[in-house]
Amino acid sequence: MKPVKVLLPIHAKGTTEACRDAAFALARRFHAELEVLHPCPPPSQRLPYSTELSPVYFEAFVDVARKQVEYEERQGTAWFETASAAWSDVHSQLITVEGLVSPAIAMRAKSADFSVLPSVGAMEDEMFDEARDAALFQSGRPVLFVPDEAGGEIGETVVIAWKDAVEAVRAITGAAPFLDAAKRVRLVSLTEDEPDDTALAMASYLSAACQSVEAEFVPLGSRDAGDAILTEAGAGVLLVMGGYGRWRWREWVFGGATDHVLRNTEIAVLMSH
Repeated sequence: MKPVKVLLPIHAKGTTEACRDAAFALARRFHAELEVLHPCPPPSQRLPYSTELSPVYFEAFVDVARKQVEYEERQGTAWFETASAAWSDVHSQLITVEGLVSPAIAMRAKSADFSVLPSVGAMEDEMFDEARDAALFQSGRPVLFVPDEAGGEIGETVVIAWKDAVEAVRAITGAAPFLDAAKRVRLVSLTEDEPDDTALAMASYLSAACQSVEAEFVPLGSRDAGDAILTEAGAGVLLVMGGYGRWRWREWVFGGATDHVLRNTEIAVLMSH
């Protein structure tokens, strides 16, 4: 099934140039709709935490917060109008939601084929930190993370970082449109002792389902898993891998390999949890 909707979350100033170009280019390639989502916390969520605000000060704070929301919405609209004009052949629309970032993105991401967000190394601020967590861990859909160094057509070569885990299988499923169109597909399994039989089984399945897949078994040795994944993937590829995290203090945080990849990658990464 071809993608029908791509989600591009932005803040008031938009998103990174590489992320913008990747989202519009992929929507054009797949003939999909591009939904640009601007979640904007409402005035009620911007008030200082105090139990002693008088009604006068309360109304003043609400008025200032409301004006800030209106300003940010105008900024987001201006960014979208500039971007959509540059990519006029792409069916795109802007949706502005006054609400908390995480629930808004999780909700809209559930009805998109994948979301496009900057990698941690490309953009690390509070809004995009929440957006990455929500899109990856709360939507059930894959996320394409784009670093500033990513350029050209994403997915001519696809490298699958295989791990015998549900998350890796879901990432492969989410990458189906890219696998169908790729010129080369490599499945890389980092081994600590014996080769992983499930890697051979997955490579055989994908070879029958789409095209020939090259299975590679690489000793992990003393290397960090995240660093080894990026080293073995190489340059100019789309990396497909599971997104692994853990529950701590009621918030999702990235696991070691996931965090390392998102902070240090110079290639686009498609992840699924």
